[in-house]
Amino acid sequence: MLLEILEFLVRGALLGAIYGLLAYPVSLLFVTTESVDLAVGAYAVLAATVCMAVSATLGIPLGIALGIFSAVLASLVVGALSLSINRGSKPDPLVMVLATFGFATVLESIVLTLYGKDPMVRQPFVNFWQMGEIRVSPQAAINLATGLVLLTALYVWLYRTSFGRDMRACAANPGAAALAGIPVQRISLATYMVGGLLAGIAGILILYTTGTSYSAGLGLTISGFGAAVLFGLHSPLRGFAGGVVIGVVQALSAGYLSGGWGTAAPLLFILIVLASGRANFSHIVGGRA
Repeated sequence: MLLEILEFLVRGALLGAIYGLLAYPVSLLFVTTESVDLAVGAYAVLAATVCMAVSATLGIPLGIALGIFSAVLASLVVGALSLSINRGSKPDPLVMVLATFGFATVLESIVLTLYGKDPMVRQPFVNFWQMGEIRVSPQAAINLATGLVLLTALYVWLYRTSFGRDMRACAANPGAAALAGIPVQRISLATYMVGGLLAGIAGILILYTTGTSYSAGLGLTISGFGAAVLFGLHSPLRGFAGGVVIGVVQALSAGYLSGGWGTAAPLLFILIVLASGRANFSHIVGGRA
């Protein structure tokens, strides 16, 4: 029994590294623009779809590269849309949230039209690692290593570079940052693109881990959002730990709960986190706290 629980914990933690990657762009965008991009999951699905389609004909490396590029391109479109919507003197973040939800629906329709309803999954590894009595897929280790490398790179970028300093200045006071000569709009657009990059990488990892489908975007967004708010929406770096927790909850739910409860339990867990007041959404729904 104890060994079984330990196996679920390990598998959940390794799966949660993907959700941690989806939490990065959610937190980054919120602390920079005080808004939420509900198309993050759709970027991941788009990247997985392009990778799946291209890899079959042009090879896996090119498929991965084009898949990630497609996610960045989609996020660039959303970033440009954000700048257009928020051009007024009193931008409303809620409008942008709704706009990203609409764009996510458009991406879902594009994926459905191009690829269809069939699930997308690639399993590159046949043999598993044996860690004592626990079997672990090498792909899970790749997920964790990728997440940790990106976590380190993100930390260096935010706290050891001038661009990261400017980004944190925009988050603290956009008006003062603009008066200081910091290109606030350019940084906002770059934040969207970084979010697309991270979501695209997460989408590729999902494709090679559990697989995905055209309709998985909203569920992935909710998982990334839940991971981000678990330890504070204002901390992009802590979102990775939140992703690991969400992954563990999902693995335990799938192992010990039957039917629809196993699927619903992670979402209920996120709902409980939101209801507990972990996230402060006063910036989105009207004014600063």
